[in-house]
Amino acid sequence: MEQDGITQRELTEFMSSDPNTVASLLERMENAGLVQRQAHEKDRRARRLRLRTAGRRKYEDCRAVAMAMQEEILSALPEEAREQFLEQLDTVAEACRLAAERSPKRRGG
Repeated sequence: MEQDGITQRELTEFMSSDPNTVASLLERMENAGLVQRQAHEKDRRARRLRLRTAGRRKYEDCRAVAMAMQEEILSALPEEAREQFLEQLDTVAEACRLAAERSPKRRGG
């Protein structure tokens, strides 16, 4: 999350999720002292999100675990094949994101 924070809408898009799910998650994170939600300085309808100190620590802890897991999992592949695999995985993830955007349920249909 950027120093200035992001909006709930931006987070929803990054997560390819629905607004209600993200709002519920953020409420729990706010109650746990991990994030701070404030009124957006230019858009009264928007909320600006910022990580609190505890949230930054939790992020760093989780990131370290994720990186260790990724290293362990990727060790199943020859070292020279790992980068190509990650690029292909990124391509598949982007295709999933685009498909979710085109989903009739997401468009309200």
